[in-house]
Amino acid sequence: MKPQFQHQLITSFALWLDYVILKKGEAYYNIESQFFYQEDDRLDDDFHAFASPHKQWVYDTSIKGAHIIDEITINNQVIKKVGQNDQDTGIESGTVRYDYNNGRVLIPKFMASPTDIVSGKYSVKDFNIYITDQTEEELLIETKFDLNSRFDQDGNSGVKPYDQVVPAIFISYENGRNEPFAFGGMDTTKSQLRCVVFAENSYQLDGIFSILQDFNNTMIVNIGFHEHPLNEFGDLKYGFYDYVDLSSRYYDRANSFCNLNLEKVIVSKMNDRVAKKTHPGLYIGFIDIEIHSHRYPRSPLVEPVAKSPPNMPVPPLSPFELTLGINFPNEPFDLTLDNSDYIKAWRETFDPGYKDK
Repeated sequence: MKPQFQHQLITSFALWLDYVILKKGEAYYNIESQFFYQEDDRLDDDFHAFASPHKQWVYDTSIKGAHIIDEITINNQVIKKVGQNDQDTGIESGTVRYDYNNGRVLIPKFMASPTDIVSGKYSVKDFNIYITDQTEEELLIETKFDLNSRFDQDGNSGVKPYDQVVPAIFISYENGRNEPFAFGGMDTTKSQLRCVVFAENSYQLDGIFSILQDFNNTMIVNIGFHEHPLNEFGDLKYGFYDYVDLSSRYYDRANSFCNLNLEKVIVSKMNDRVAKKTHPGLYIGFIDIEIHSHRYPRSPLVEPVAKSPPNMPVPPLSPFELTLGINFPNEPFDLTLDNSDYIKAWRETFDPGYKDK
């Protein structure tokens, strides 16, 4: 199935939400810890997984002050990220995968064994971001979460892979509708999103509410579905991600199809007495957001188009197709060819009377 507008909406909103919480709230903390070997039946047989005591890691380089993990240490040997080779301090390896969502590294078996000592420095988000299809009742009543606290976390083991941990924000699509807006078939697509917030304390919850309320009646950029930065390993697709650069490449003030407008942002808290019965020790709140977009819903859907390639400090790890269309080479305007010898040889061969002229 091809990606649809709802996929574009959820992807764009989730990346924007992650950015504004990290940027405006500085909701992260830097930490250095040991990684612990863990078995994972879902993982490719070529890798060993070593997990940190925390997840999710920050991977957005536009967040100044956050330490984006770019190297690990295996038995005192520094393994740097591809493109950052330094012969004096370590070796370059493009085969180590950084699983940012699960807070771990995936190391090829020829490079490490389960008994090796692995460590690294990284930044952990105060709030993990999840896109979910779970209902509100399932999140509040049926689901049990691990704690991602910077204070209470067990420093002698890694977080289990694929488990959802809190504090976190769960984004779900509630409902939507198309209303006529202009002649020619243009509609306003009104989408209702709900964010369920699980916080460690009232201070965290109030901070999230304040950040999101201030973005009422503002605009975010539709960056499409394929621009999500992480691959199947949880690693960066191209080895680099900068939300500010990404959004600026897709922003077009004159094109309303590139814009998603936050028309309503409403926040509310769950009663503390009820919250303590469902999830003791957590503070729970809700953020209801109505997003408007002017579009032609009965026309074929296309992915948004970037105005320029990404501003990357190093060459990408893999060929990328960032909806830029076909890139034709520039014409060699400065190139001149002297083909007189070629023409002379051709005429001497195929024009018998040429020498007599």
